[in-house]
Amino acid sequence: MHTSCQERSVSPLSLTMLTLLARCGGCQLWGFIGRLAPTGLAVFAPTSYASSSSHWFQADNSALLFSLLILVLAIGGGLLALLLHHLEAGSFRRLHGQLTLMPIAVAVVRKKDGHLVYGNKPCRQLLGVRKLNDRYLYPDGLCDQMVCDRLRPFAGLKSFKEVNEARFQCNDTLIPLLISGLSIRCQWQSCWLLFIDSSRSNHGEKVKMENEQRIFHQVLNSLSELVYFKDKSGVLIGTNKAFDRFWRGRVDEGIAEELGIGSLSNSAFHTWTTAPDGSSRLLETNCNLLLGDSGEAIGTLSISHDVTDWHEMQEVLKSEIEKREVTEQELAQRNTLLDTILSASRDPIALYNEHGVYVGCNEPFARSLGYTQQSLLGKSSADVLEPDKLALFRQTDQQVIQQGISVKTDDYVILEDGTPIWYEVLKSPYRDPTDGTTGVLMMARDVTERKMAEQQLADAIMELQELSFIDSLTKVANRRSFDEQLRKMWYSHIREKNPLTLILCDIDYFKAFNDNYGHQQGDFALREVAKVLRSVVKRETDEVARYGGEEFAFLLPNTSLDGGEVVATAIHQALAEKGLTHRYSDIATTLTVSLGVATLIPQPSQDYGELVELADVALYKAKAAGRNCTMTMSEKEAG
Repeated sequence: MHTSCQERSVSPLSLTMLTLLARCGGCQLWGFIGRLAPTGLAVFAPTSYASSSSHWFQADNSALLFSLLILVLAIGGGLLALLLHHLEAGSFRRLHGQLTLMPIAVAVVRKKDGHLVYGNKPCRQLLGVRKLNDRYLYPDGLCDQMVCDRLRPFAGLKSFKEVNEARFQCNDTLIPLLISGLSIRCQWQSCWLLFIDSSRSNHGEKVKMENEQRIFHQVLNSLSELVYFKDKSGVLIGTNKAFDRFWRGRVDEGIAEELGIGSLSNSAFHTWTTAPDGSSRLLETNCNLLLGDSGEAIGTLSISHDVTDWHEMQEVLKSEIEKREVTEQELAQRNTLLDTILSASRDPIALYNEHGVYVGCNEPFARSLGYTQQSLLGKSSADVLEPDKLALFRQTDQQVIQQGISVKTDDYVILEDGTPIWYEVLKSPYRDPTDGTTGVLMMARDVTERKMAEQQLADAIMELQELSFIDSLTKVANRRSFDEQLRKMWYSHIREKNPLTLILCDIDYFKAFNDNYGHQQGDFALREVAKVLRSVVKRETDEVARYGGEEFAFLLPNTSLDGGEVVATAIHQALAEKGLTHRYSDIATTLTVSLGVATLIPQPSQDYGELVELADVALYKAKAAGRNCTMTMSEKEAG
């Protein structure tokens, strides 16, 4: 049944808009509107361009109006965005034109990251900003993050004014800058418009000069000396507080009568006067010319010092000098007696004060140091003795002076002709009767013969000890030395908790070697093997010992099992390179060895015999394995 036009008709306004849309968008626009319609509503589409408007659509009026509303909003939003973009671009172009003409440095900086959006020509000249195409780059040493950090304290402000900053130039000089900022929007982002000014540096210099003048006046007033100034005509132009307090209205008395300024040179004179408390004081006044920049005289500066105490001290000093002269005459006689004693003594004798300065000595003492008596007097021990000997002597000197006791030491000296001399030195405290200062009296006795006898005895003892610890045939450590070293190393490794490695070495088929080549050749072979074993050991703490017969032992402190295996490999290689002939060996034509390597981290509950047992087990395994090889044992394997 056909529905009437009146029942399905739409409003005239809707028809008009649809007609416009049909002309603008055609079928594609209708399809777009159809997709915007809610689910369940009929999708409308033109059936015939010439048919009646009442049959164009099959959807309800509500769906049509909803679709049109969405379309109008989308088109309107796009037009608004284009309009705002056009206005923003035009606004930046106008801002760019205005900033370019500004005579001061201006920069636009993005707030979020400190990026430099724009910098005019004065900004580029002042800060060294570079322009690359449409980009602006900070100078070297300045980056976006640094600028962002500097501006972060002002993030919540609309503007800030005259913030003092300073930047480094290429020549490392500082330029003071005065920066003001205004928050703006540029290129759709929040930015700072910065105004940078360095033209106030003169003002800063003026402020600096005023501060310096203020500090100068403060310093001048803090002086205890009496200071006053006159111009070139002799008129008083300034004083300090000390001058005002001392004279208290007697300014004319306090100002000296100088000569004419043209003939005045820097001079000083003394004047007796009365202080405010009524005491007599002696003032020493120094008058100096003040010169201008071109060297002309512009006035005088006078400084008065209270030298009353100095004057009284001079008087006391004169009295003391007179007394000292009498004392020196008395001491001259004592010195004559002392010189006689010093000259008569064949033993070195010296006197030096607490500072180490020689005040007396005889020729034997001076000769022991490579000097004459006259050249040594007055010199310091620091200039005469070697640093190590000086430190030792000062230590005993302090003990003598501070504790007031005598100290006996030994000293070894080599004379200029190369003669070695041993001295027994006795140091005793003494006090100078002229000034009461303390010092040291040193007397030495030649004990060279006694020392040489003691040294010969010590050498003999050392030689006997060496013989008792060295194997006479192979010249390596003997079994006694090995046992002693093993005991010491065992307990030291318990404290340090470090691994200790032992290698037992046995020459393969050495009995056959002796039986066929003879014992004399066998002794030669043992000596040669010992030389090879000593060459393998590199560290001073390692030890090679003859353990017994054809057996040798290696003690390797602070060495792991892997380190022991490295040494064992080196032993095999060194013997192979030596190539000692042994044609009666069942495994080779040269001398070879079997090695047993054992490693332990010593514990307090263990005995070093356990390490020897492990190494012996490892050596037995090496022999059982066919000889000329290395076997290892550790505490873990033993357990």
